[in-house]
Amino acid sequence: MLLLTSLAAILLSCGRPAPRLRPASSYTGPLNATSIEGMVHDLVNRQRRKKGLGSLKLDKKLSGIARAHSRDMATRGYFSHYSPDGKDFSSRYDAGGFECKVHVGQTIYLGAENIFNVMFTGNMTGARIANDTVNGWMKSPGHRKNILTPHWGLEGIGVSIGRDGGMVVVYITQNFC
Repeated sequence: MLLLTSLAAILLSCGRPAPRLRPASSYTGPLNATSIEGMVHDLVNRQRRKKGLGSLKLDKKLSGIARAHSRDMATRGYFSHYSPDGKDFSSRYDAGGFECKVHVGQTIYLGAENIFNVMFTGNMTGARIANDTVNGWMKSPGHRKNILTPHWGLEGIGVSIGRDGGMVVVYITQNFC
């Protein structure tokens, strides 16, 4: 018997529904989404190496899927692994033409996803956002498990930055395969 499984972790669990946010408008400012993506990737691999695990390779297609989910959450004002129309990360993998099937014994893993959201006024550096993201994930059992799962070899990181009035809103999605 083959077992198919997929994993998802959400920072705001505890049985609460995903918060509804106002859609973010476009952002112009000093933060650079691509730079934050690279920093998150490096910090995640540092965490893996500390546990004796191999580094994850940053995959362009998977990053595009992650980036699209972050952008969708920002523009439609939600924070969830499920879009308002019910699509989860495996649906986004399919729509993006990405297939994940990692065989471990009799189990086939179909991927995983971590998400993070931060809102702030004033100034914050990309390095601080990246550090806060990875530190937050490492303090959350589900996110930590995804990051430290030994059979993942690829990751995609996608950042979207927007504005909600005077607030800067940052959404980060991490996908695994």
